[in-house]
Amino acid sequence: MDAFNGMNAQIAQFPQWLQWWLTWMQTLLILLPFVFIKRREAQVLMAAQVLNFALGFYVYTAQGNMITKLFGLGHVFWAVAFVYFVHRIATGQAETHGRPYFRAWLYTATATLAISLVFDTYDLIQYIGGTREPMVEYYAG
Repeated sequence: MDAFNGMNAQIAQFPQWLQWWLTWMQTLLILLPFVFIKRREAQVLMAAQVLNFALGFYVYTAQGNMITKLFGLGHVFWAVAFVYFVHRIATGQAETHGRPYFRAWLYTATATLAISLVFDTYDLIQYIGGTREPMVEYYAG
């Protein structure tokens, strides 16, 4: 539990805009899939989340319980969900016709995944380029 408390303490020091973004993602990508649990897309996203949590927690502990730019690696399974969503939408397999709430969630989740994956890719490029300090220090500087 201490590791999670430490993670939350670090997140609480992030800039307000980033905290809002994280809250948005948690609501849209973690909580709302339960509303659509019978839909394949929600199930795929939930599976991706379980794998993301496992890899993200491993990265967090491997980095000395610090959130660094490498933390975005934990979202690699979102890329799989994103490609799956785009495929399902493009081929009509998502069956959104007559399901306005599901359609709104699916399209918004797909856009959110795309934006997050851009941020994560940027962070990983920075990490590879030598930016290794904890995110708290990165945003404080």
